[in-house]
Amino acid sequence: MAKRRVLIVDDSRTAQIRLRKMLDIYDVEVDSVMSAEEALGYLSYKQPEIIFLDHHMEGMDGLAALKIIKSNPDTALIPVIMYTSEQGDLYVGQARALGALDIISKDVVQPSNLQQTMAGLNILPKDEDEKGETEGEQEAAKVETEGHRSGDTDESAAQDKASSNEHRRDLERMQEQVGRLFELQIAKVRQEIADSTKFLMRRLTREQQDKSQGQGNKIPAPAKKVEYVEFQQPPTSNRDYASATLILWVMLVTAIGFTGFHLYLNNKELVVLADQYEVLAQQNKQQQQQLLTVIRKLAEKPRPAPVNDNRILFDALGWAANIDTLIPFGEQALGDQRIYLLGELLSLLTAANFNGTIFLDIHAGNYCVIEGPSGQWLLPEPESNLDDCVFLTDRINDQEVDTEVSVGFLNYIHSTPILIEGDIQLEMSALGYSSPRVSYPPISTGVSAGEWNEAARRNSRLAFSFVPD
Repeated sequence: MAKRRVLIVDDSRTAQIRLRKMLDIYDVEVDSVMSAEEALGYLSYKQPEIIFLDHHMEGMDGLAALKIIKSNPDTALIPVIMYTSEQGDLYVGQARALGALDIISKDVVQPSNLQQTMAGLNILPKDEDEKGETEGEQEAAKVETEGHRSGDTDESAAQDKASSNEHRRDLERMQEQVGRLFELQIAKVRQEIADSTKFLMRRLTREQQDKSQGQGNKIPAPAKKVEYVEFQQPPTSNRDYASATLILWVMLVTAIGFTGFHLYLNNKELVVLADQYEVLAQQNKQQQQQLLTVIRKLAEKPRPAPVNDNRILFDALGWAANIDTLIPFGEQALGDQRIYLLGELLSLLTAANFNGTIFLDIHAGNYCVIEGPSGQWLLPEPESNLDDCVFLTDRINDQEVDTEVSVGFLNYIHSTPILIEGDIQLEMSALGYSSPRVSYPPISTGVSAGEWNEAARRNSRLAFSFVPD
């Protein structure tokens, strides 16, 4: 049996090692990456059974990666556990709304906390898993013995199965090689982007310095020449004085003209920038006016009455009263098969313009059960005596909503626009065995397990109620 694969996404080596040690008791293969980008590349060619995702990382953070994972149909059903130091109801609610199955704090995590999460995903410690495998091997040995008696047909089937397994292993090795090449290509592209950015920054800095030095050395040069002509070489005659004066005026006019030309160019550039700024300001002003117009129209739009179609609302109430809401023994109360049920109810209430809260209560049936070979609870034969079994109330006292809701159902209620953006809220609660709909038969020697469990089946149900705002 192939080992299950676990992915750790964390930029801290210490946190990775600590979580790996706690996962050693499970028969799993642990892969780890240092960033959310590498994790998305990993998921393009591998499908782990569970992802432990950190929040604070360089580049993309954990919540952004979680949103991408849950929006991709190929990875949306992979359970994601936020393994982070973040705390608080606000963060927990935000993570669960994006599809996180659970949030485990790095500061207080213990193997016992991790074991509860892994058990909910049907990943057991090695000793318990080996016990189940031993029973499976015994059963396989029995089947194999019977297969030898059947002849060459089973040998041919075994050869076909071995060939199929070899083909699957070759495909997995090819996927791993493609994945490594993909990760190397990502690292190469990121390095090239960083090098290009550094090169452009150095080039812009050097050009700016050269420009500043050039503008600072052009104007003082004529002044230095004027000072040399006036004080170092005074004219000795009127003719020399006139020539020197003429040269001085020519140099001054040239310097003034050169300076004026550069001022003209700078002023022209400033005028262009001012025109561009004016255009941008006008566009921004127009956008603001359009936004204000839209806001005023939305504010003036009349809101529909909370309930203006009583017929549709009565249909929704009748639907909730007559729909089959019984929960079969051993099934989750709010599994994936209940998504369509809730969607149909939300559509009816939305059509009736209902504003308020839907209360969804989970009731449990007090079944009479027996313990199976692997420790699981099973229903006894209907004709067996009631004294030969035990009641669930004597073995399972607490019922929590988290254990009765599947990942798909949880993702639906946190992603459907009717519950996120609309005026309808959903409240779920587990009421346990406290409110049976039908009475159980009296406990006596004449009552069979089948009669008792029929009442328990009718009491294991979902109940809908509505409270308008």
